[in-house]
Amino acid sequence: MARTIPHPRATHALPRARQAWTADPNQHALTIKRIQELKPRPTRYIVWDSELPAFGVRVSPAGRKTYRLGYRLPSGRYRWANLGRVEAVTLDQARRKAKRYLGLVADGKDPLSVKDAARGAILTRDVAEQFLEQHADVHLKPATQRNYRHHIAQHIGPVLGSVPISDLTSADAAKLQHRLRGTKMQANRVLATLSSLCTWCERHGYRDVGSNPCQRLVSFRETHRERYLSPEELKRLGAALRVGARYGRLSPSSVAIVKLLVFIGARVMEICALRWDEVDLVTGQIRKPRKRGAKPIYLNPPAVQVLADWPRFEGSPFVFPGTGRKTKGAHRVIPAKAWKWICRRARLKNARIHDLRHSFASVTISQGRTLAVVGALLGHTQAQTTQRYSHLMDDPLRAASKATGDTLSAALGRRQR
Repeated sequence: MARTIPHPRATHALPRARQAWTADPNQHALTIKRIQELKPRPTRYIVWDSELPAFGVRVSPAGRKTYRLGYRLPSGRYRWANLGRVEAVTLDQARRKAKRYLGLVADGKDPLSVKDAARGAILTRDVAEQFLEQHADVHLKPATQRNYRHHIAQHIGPVLGSVPISDLTSADAAKLQHRLRGTKMQANRVLATLSSLCTWCERHGYRDVGSNPCQRLVSFRETHRERYLSPEELKRLGAALRVGARYGRLSPSSVAIVKLLVFIGARVMEICALRWDEVDLVTGQIRKPRKRGAKPIYLNPPAVQVLADWPRFEGSPFVFPGTGRKTKGAHRVIPAKAWKWICRRARLKNARIHDLRHSFASVTISQGRTLAVVGALLGHTQAQTTQRYSHLMDDPLRAASKATGDTLSAALGRRQR
């Protein structure tokens, strides 16, 4: 796509991310004859008027010609006003309307606000609620539902909630991405949620098909940090759990949750949100429901013992019911404070609670298990997900090679001079 070139006299530069068409670099005063001579191209383009800033004619690949005006509000948001089809509105009428709109903008008003109200323009925050209720809550896993709600409530809503969903542009999405640049992984997840929302809106008529504002954005490069606890660190972790339990620094549920994470390598929310009807201590399995069928998580004897010793709480289906004001009746939240205390006590530097899952994989591979076995134990549905642990295969292979070499060297006896 050619670079968009704004009108040189425009008082507000047009953000490149907002353009879904190309611009004619040769600026001329628009005339009826010039407009009639404009021919369609493979992509939409706009021809700017050299006399009136940010006013021009957009030509679609089908040959449809529309008068357009771009303007920036005091809030920094950029909007496009459709001033009418060329065959329905004269050039003079379109120019007068554009000047009137620019006058309103100069007074700090939005010319399209009345039009938005008249057509009942649905705001992003409102359609997001429908998206969550009609799509996320019906088709997505509970963990994904929680993530979507968090992304919308904490990031998308505060930044874009007041923007009509039909007017959401690539520049709006880029603005959100830029605000989250300090946490690149989170920025990518939030943009993925926004993209899913906009795709859903296209299917339900809230946006034009193929207008997803996130599709042209480049995601931040993520650096996957893998941290494995050493045998000495695991020993200190166990000591911290015992001290915390003995002196009341850790709640019994925090101790049990961390032990299960160590023993079976599950995801933290799979354990925090665990229900008793998902647990089968006889077969030694947890079966987490999902759309493609139940996902098995295998319980080894230490994990079975933790669950067998754990009491059932009357009236709650959860193994670890929430006890706080916000979690009463729900499941336990991630024991973040407990994990922070454990890391401080056990001297675990830069260790996340999710690293217990990586450590489980590391220990399993060190015992000579294949990546396929590791993937099955971790519940990976795609083999490439487990490939991140492939470099760990070198250690047992290197140890096996060393042992074989030592044996053969001993068999040869003393080296010949």
